[in-house]
Amino acid sequence: MRRSERARAEVLAAGRTAAGLAWRAGRLALLLHLAGSVVAGLLPAAAALLVRELFDAITQHRPTDALVRVAVLLVAVSLGIALVPAVTDFLREQHARRVQLRVQDELFESVNRLPGLRHFENPAFQDELRLAQEAGSSAPGMLIGSVVGGVQALVTFLGFLVTVCVLNPLLGALTVVMALPTFRTQLTAGRRRAAVIRDIVARSRRQMFYASLLTDTDAVKEIRLFGLQDHFKDRARAELAAASEAERRTELRNLLRGFAPSVLGVAVYGAGLVWVVRAVGQGALSVGDVSVFLAATAAIQTGVGQLASTGSNAYQALLTFVSYRSLRDLAPDLKQLEGPAREPEPLRSTITFEDVWFRYDDTSPWVLRGVDLTLTAGATTALVGLNGAGKSTLVKLLCRLYDPTRGRVLWDGTDIRRFTPDEYRRRIGVVFQDYCRYDLTAAENVGLGRLDRAGDTDAVTGAAKAAGIHDRLTRLPAGYSTLLSRIFLPDGEEGADLGFAGQALSGGEWQRVAVARAFMRADADLLILDEPSAGLDAEAEKEIHDSLRTLRRGATGVVISHRLSAVRDAAAIVVLADGRVIERGTHEALMGRGGRYAELFTLQADGYRTDAPAPVPGPVPDPVP
Repeated sequence: MRRSERARAEVLAAGRTAAGLAWRAGRLALLLHLAGSVVAGLLPAAAALLVRELFDAITQHRPTDALVRVAVLLVAVSLGIALVPAVTDFLREQHARRVQLRVQDELFESVNRLPGLRHFENPAFQDELRLAQEAGSSAPGMLIGSVVGGVQALVTFLGFLVTVCVLNPLLGALTVVMALPTFRTQLTAGRRRAAVIRDIVARSRRQMFYASLLTDTDAVKEIRLFGLQDHFKDRARAELAAASEAERRTELRNLLRGFAPSVLGVAVYGAGLVWVVRAVGQGALSVGDVSVFLAATAAIQTGVGQLASTGSNAYQALLTFVSYRSLRDLAPDLKQLEGPAREPEPLRSTITFEDVWFRYDDTSPWVLRGVDLTLTAGATTALVGLNGAGKSTLVKLLCRLYDPTRGRVLWDGTDIRRFTPDEYRRRIGVVFQDYCRYDLTAAENVGLGRLDRAGDTDAVTGAAKAAGIHDRLTRLPAGYSTLLSRIFLPDGEEGADLGFAGQALSGGEWQRVAVARAFMRADADLLILDEPSAGLDAEAEKEIHDSLRTLRRGATGVVISHRLSAVRDAAAIVVLADGRVIERGTHEALMGRGGRYAELFTLQADGYRTDAPAPVPGPVPDPVP
C-alpha cells in the first residue's frame, strides 16, 4: 500500500473511531444536537422568504390581516433563530463533557494495558502520548462540532442556493463552482495545521518541562540556589517561540492561499449584484426578490466559508486523532507465551535467571550479559556492585517491567512470561531507589502498597510502626489524615490563608514511608529492597534493617545496597560487574576469597577505622581582610 493510501486509510479509520466514541458517549444528546442544527440551518432561509413576502405584501398593498400574519410568522422564526442556537450549544457542551470523560477513560485504559516500561522510556512514544492526550480531549468534540456545524451550514447553503437558482439558475451554478476551490484550500490548510501540530509536539513537551522546573517544589530550591530561573525561563521561551514561529508560517501560508478563492467569491457576488440591479430596472424582479437575493448571496458566502472551515477542522481533527487511535491499538510491550495464562503459585523452591541477556533496544549496549543466577526461596540474596553493573536492571526483569532480550526467568521452574503481569506482581513487595512521593495523605501514602487493605487502620499503622515512621505521622497536624503536600490544599479546604496546607517530610522520613508501603505486603512471596536505607542516618538505618530482617523471615528477599555492612548477613551475596555475575557466596566466603567484594568491603571499612591514617592538613588560607 502506498504511503498516501495508507494515510487515507488511517484517517478513515480514525473517523470511524471518533464517531463511535461520540455515539457511545451520548446518543440522545448527539441526535438532538444534530436535529437542532438542521432546524437552525433552515430558519435563516425561512426568514429571508418571509421578509420577501412582507416586502411584496407592503408594495402590493395587501390587506392588513395578511401583513400581520406574515409579521407574526417572521417574529416566530426570529425567535427560533435566537433560541435554537442556544439550545444546540447547550446540547453540544453536554455531549462534549461526556465525550471528554469517555476519552480520558479509554485513553488511560489503553495506557494501563501496557504492562511494561519499554514504551514509557521511548521519547517517540512520549510525543505520541502527548498528541493522543491533546487529540483525545479535543478531536472528538472538534469533529462532531464540525460535522454538525457542517450539516447546519449545508442546510443553510442549500436553502439559499435553491432560492438563487429560482431567480437565476446560471448564478446558482456559478455559486456552486465558486465553492470548490474554497473547499480545497481549506482542506489543505487543515492538513498543514495538523502537520505542524505533530512537528512541534517535541518542542511543546520540552517547553512544558522547562516551565514546570520553575514551579516544581523539588526543583525550585536548587534552581534558586544556582540562579537558574532566567536560564530555564529563556529555554522555555525559546521552545515556545520556535513552536509559535512554525505555526505563524503555516497560518501565513494558509492566509495567502485563501486570497484567490475569496476574490472569486466576491466576483460572483458582484456579478449577481449587477444582474439584480438591471433586473429591477427592467421590472423583472420585485423589491421582495431583491431582498431575498441580497440575503441569499450573503448567506451563501457565509455558508461556503463555514462549510469549508468545518470541513478543514474535521479533517485536522481526524489527522490528529490518528495518534489517539494508534495509542489505543498499541500492542503490549510484554509478550505472553503461547498457551493459556497460568496463575503463579506461592514460591516454594527457586527463582532462576537462565542465560539472561538484556538491552533496551537494538542500538543500545548490552546491560546484562548471560546472567545465570538462582534465588533460593526463604532466603535473602544481596546484589552488590558499582553503579551501572546491572543490579537495578535485574530488579526490573524480576518485577517483569521488561522481558529479557535473550534467556528467561523462572518461578519454580515456570517461565514468568506464562503469568499475567498483574497476577505475578501481586506476589512481590518492593521499595525502589527512586520511590514515589504521592501528594496524598499519610495514610494513603502507606496504604497504596496494598489497596485492598488501604482502609484497614491497623494494617496501615502496623506497617508504619515496622518502618519506624508511626510516631512521626501521628504528630502531624491531622495525624494520618494530613496531606503530605505543599502544592495542594486538603479536600474541603478553600482559600490560601488557612495556615494549614499540608505538611512536608524530610528525605529520610519519606524513605521510611516508602518502606512502610512495602511493609503493607508483608505476606508477599518476594520482597525486593533497592537501597532501602540510602537516605537514613546510621541509627535509623540499623532500625530499618532490624525491621527488614524481621519482615523477611521466611520470605524470599532481594536486597541492593551500596553499604555492604547492610548486606553481610544475607544468605548469598552476588557481585555484578559489566552485566555479569563475577562472584557469589556468603560474606565470610567472599572475604576469604579476597576478590572484588573483599576489595569493596575493605575500602568502605577503612572509612570507619579509628586507626586509619589522618589526612594531611593543607596550607592554612590567609584570613579574609
